[in-house]
Amino acid sequence: MQERSPGAGPTGRVWRELGAGGGVTVESVEVLRVDLPFLRPVTTAVGVHRHRPLVLVRVAVRTAHGRAVSGWGECAALADTTYDAEDADGAFASLTDVLVPALLASLPAGGDLPSVGHLEDAVPPGHVPLAWSTLEMAVGDAHLRAASHSLADLFGVAGRHVVPGAVLGLPTGVATLRVDLDRLAADGYARAKVKVAPGTEAIIGEVLSGRSPGGIPVQLDANGSYGPDDLEGLVGLDDLGLLCVEQPLGRDDLTGHRALAARLRTPVCLDESLDSPGRVTEAVRAGACSVVCVKPARLGGIGAALDVIDWCDAAAVPWWIGGMFEAGVGRSVLTAFGALPTAGLPGDLAPPTTYLGRDLVVPVAGGSTAGPVRITVHDGPGLAPEPDRVAVEEVLVRRHVAVR
Repeated sequence: MQERSPGAGPTGRVWRELGAGGGVTVESVEVLRVDLPFLRPVTTAVGVHRHRPLVLVRVAVRTAHGRAVSGWGECAALADTTYDAEDADGAFASLTDVLVPALLASLPAGGDLPSVGHLEDAVPPGHVPLAWSTLEMAVGDAHLRAASHSLADLFGVAGRHVVPGAVLGLPTGVATLRVDLDRLAADGYARAKVKVAPGTEAIIGEVLSGRSPGGIPVQLDANGSYGPDDLEGLVGLDDLGLLCVEQPLGRDDLTGHRALAARLRTPVCLDESLDSPGRVTEAVRAGACSVVCVKPARLGGIGAALDVIDWCDAAAVPWWIGGMFEAGVGRSVLTAFGALPTAGLPGDLAPPTTYLGRDLVVPVAGGSTAGPVRITVHDGPGLAPEPDRVAVEEVLVRRHVAVR
């Protein structure tokens, strides 16, 4: 954060110290591009997504005792650049053309993998935080697995569960939205995030105004689809008891968000606008938002996200973990974040099997319709369950291997 050195919080310091003792040597780095189907199209204010392209990084290392270990990272970049400046294919190119060669070139003669904290010195992130954070994940995962430690232990959340929120696309009709909200409530989700855009407010207003007390909590996500002339429809939803309205205006419009926040009782949350720790402090202090959506990849990695959470906790700013339709590796990491005791709102942590036609890891058991969906925090070695190599090969689109 702007007023703190990186890693000022204790968890951030421990994360960055992973691998500081050395003894883990790099053998190769593999970058994989796979393609996973969505169970149903995901419609937002900026487009329709029918598949989830995914970039994975595998850092193959060997411990001082000769044990072979793989560290895995999963990239959050989506199919196109309507949501972030990096898409999946661009992230693949950034990794194969710039970041991985820089990592290998930085290694000492013995090939020691840098600690997480020294990775940024060895491989500057530049303007590709999503690609860089994938490499950070893989390096951190390799060090955790080499030491037979888990991210859950590092975060102090081993043995915990989270009750996740779920995400609904833009509503197409009153009846459909009612059915979808009833289904999520029956399944035990902690909240529903409903996409909203100009012209859909009447549907949302009719459904939510007619609900009985105690229905599933709802927040709205506009993905920056509103302009200054569109806001009255959104303001008209202010009496519905929403948890928050997420990213109403464009990512660079902090002035507009501040003016809107002054008009609403509903808290304004920012997502796309928050692309660095410094941007979080700027937005909160400007009055542009009172709730922070924490997305580690967009912020610049796990270490940066821990810094943001530390600052939010100190400033009494509510935060929650946002999702990017991750597969099993990425979603497992976010679940550990969502289990931190200071998370203020339910995160986008529904299991990948609820939105992807297939996953790359063994599904994490949830609950049943008899009670809340409860997601278990992964407490085995590493950041997350290791991908099934057979499953990866079945959906593989492209592979790049760099050998030390």
